[in-house]
Amino acid sequence: MAFGNNRAQKQARAHFQLAGGSNIKFRHPYLAGQIDTTGAVDEIDISACCKLEGRFFEANPNQDSAKQVVLVDGSVVTIANKLLNGTITMPVVRTTGLVATGDFISALQLIKATGDTVGGLLYKTDYVNGKAITKLYYGVTVQRIPDDVSEGNDVPVYNVQLLYAGWIEAVSTSTTENKKKIWAVGNANGLEAYFSPYTTQNNDGESGTGSSPLSTANNGMPDSNLADETDATTNYNTFDSESEKKVTDGKYYPVSGASTFNK
Repeated sequence: MAFGNNRAQKQARAHFQLAGGSNIKFRHPYLAGQIDTTGAVDEIDISACCKLEGRFFEANPNQDSAKQVVLVDGSVVTIANKLLNGTITMPVVRTTGLVATGDFISALQLIKATGDTVGGLLYKTDYVNGKAITKLYYGVTVQRIPDDVSEGNDVPVYNVQLLYAGWIEAVSTSTTENKKKIWAVGNANGLEAYFSPYTTQNNDGESGTGSSPLSTANNGMPDSNLADETDATTNYNTFDSESEKKVTDGKYYPVSGASTFNK
């Protein structure tokens, strides 16, 4: 691997992820009418029930994905499957203590006591390098939840286990949670948009600047040839004429009482 001004070989990548930085939500038909009397709300944001320190989410398959059968002569027959069912383990903290105000522990105890015959959904979104990666777990039900936990001088943690039938994963750069509002002091307007890394960070990790020295022409370094439009169709590096969509779906909005400096 080469660094410095010689980047003809593999280039080190730069990744960004928030500490915690996950949105975890749980939906179940039994919660309709318990959180909102109109029945329109059946979802709890359980990100507010997880302690930031340590491992707050883990999903493991319940069966091995493959097994091997050894024959007399030493040959091996491998049998693989595509099962996606498993168990979610979460150390959860009791918050409000009421289902109506979104307490996850109380909601799970309600589902367990009622007898689940329908199953629910749990989806977890992580934000990495300007993208939202969402994994949806379906066929979710309670496997194990403590009835009561108390601590002396600490917050009691309920080690919850949920079963799921399978999962689906998707990547998006345009989820609502991924949109940022930025306003710099001195500007009359702020910018609300989706932001992505520059290609300089080399997300694929396999290409550098080729056989040429490091320069603004082959590295995409910030220079006058970088477009500054918020429109996705014009937001690109002119050195390769390919849209990088560093800023997409952008719009300016007025900031109350703001004044701008003279340019």
